[in-house]
Parts: sequence; C-alpha cells; structure tokens
Amino acid sequence: MIVKRYSILIIFCMVFAAFSASASQLFWFVSAAIEKPSKEIANMFNVAHDDKVIVIPGGTGQVLQKMILSKKGDIYGCIDEKFFKMAQTKGIIKKYVKFIKLTPAFGLASGVGIKSFDDLMKPGVVIAAGNPKTMALGKTYMHILNRLPKDKREKFEKNVKIQAVNISQIINYINTNSVDAGLIFDAVAKYNDMKYIEIPKQYNQIKIGYLAEIVFGKNLKAKNELFDFIVKHFNIYKQVGFEIIYK
Repeated sequence: MIVKRYSILIIFCMVFAAFSASASQLFWFVSAAIEKPSKEIANMFNVAHDDKVIVIPGGTGQVLQKMILSKKGDIYGCIDEKFFKMAQTKGIIKKYVKFIKLTPAFGLASGVGIKSFDDLMKPGVVIAAGNPKTMALGKTYMHILNRLPKDKREKFEKNVKIQAVNISQIINYINTNSVDAGLIFDAVAKYNDMKYIEIPKQYNQIKIGYLAEIVFGKNLKAKNELFDFIVKHFNIYKQVGFEIIYK
C-alpha cells in the first residue's frame, strides 16, 4: 500500500514538473508613464494563468532598444508614434492596437509659486524635461521648444537643467524638490497626487499609446492570450486617468 502511494506521488510530481516546464515567462516592455496600470493588469494575468508576465518599464525608446538588443519581448506598450514607427521599421511588430491618449503637463514640486505655463520662463526656475533619444516626453520637449516664440524659447531652454531618460526619474526629481517643475502627463500627476499646470494647446503635443505584440516571444499561444487579456482590461488605464481611444 505504501509502495502504491509512493508510486502515485512520483507520477504526480512528474506530471506537475512537466506541466510547470510548459509554462512560459512573458516579457512586457512598457513606457514608464503607464507602468502602474500595466503592472496591475500583469498581476491580474499572473493570478489567472500558468504563464507569467514580467513588466519591464523604462523610457519608450529605452525599452525599444532593450528589446532589439536582447531579441526578447512579447508585448510593447509604446506611447510615442515615432518610436512605434521605428519598431515597425525594425520589423519587430506583429500586430497592434491604439488604445490611449496622453496629455503632457508640467508636474510641480510642493511649495513652488508656479501658477501658469509662462511662470516656467521666470529666472531661477528649475525644470526637468526628457531626453528625446530615450523617452516620448523628450520629443514633446523638443516640440515645445520648436513652437515657442524665440524670446520665450530662450528663457524656457535656459531653465531646463535636466533631461531625464524616463518619466520615473522626472517624478523623483519633483517629489524630492530637486526641481520646481517636470514634464510628465496629467494622468500621471493625478495618480501621484501631484499638482500640475497645463501646457497651452499651441505648444503641446498629445501622445497616442500603442499596444503591440512583438515577434521575439516563442510561445505564440501565451503571447496571444496576454495581448487579448490586456485589451480586455484597458479600463484599468481609464481608472487612473488616461483617456481610452480603443473601440
């Protein structure tokens, strides 16, 4: 009887090991601006599936380069059209949907006297913007500079002391009062309980978010399941303040 139970236990362990071995580890590279809701969706997926997803956040261009260099990636959460087109040119996009709209704004450190966009041009104001080579908001920064009248551009550019590689760095600079203001998104400011000022429409650059399936992942079934799961839970992004455009 003991031998029989022992044999059953061995068989069970072998089946479980084989089942576990068949589970995949998925990689979701995502823009840091949408890291929080993306991780919430990933946690929900991991609870409901044997295949597990790891969220890898960073600047939109930063994570794109990581995917290309490592040849890893199942899903790409991109919030910049130029970086998305770059990914398409590299041939790593399998399928995609447009899903959110993001509005850049300037988050404010506590206690600063900034009340309007023009206040950012005042002498002594310290601003954190983005690096256009690594993040979507870096391109927005350049867009703002190119739209500003020459006199305002010179004042604004003089006050930009930091060009961060991702939005997480900018948020940290704001929260630690290392800067007076930082270029982020209004939804990001809201879910971080941060005061912010809007950017006038003539200077701003609205961003569109793309959810893309990447060619590198080998488990096509698991990758498709993850993609579909994220699409079904776009409401998570809406809950933290992003505008959903997916229909």
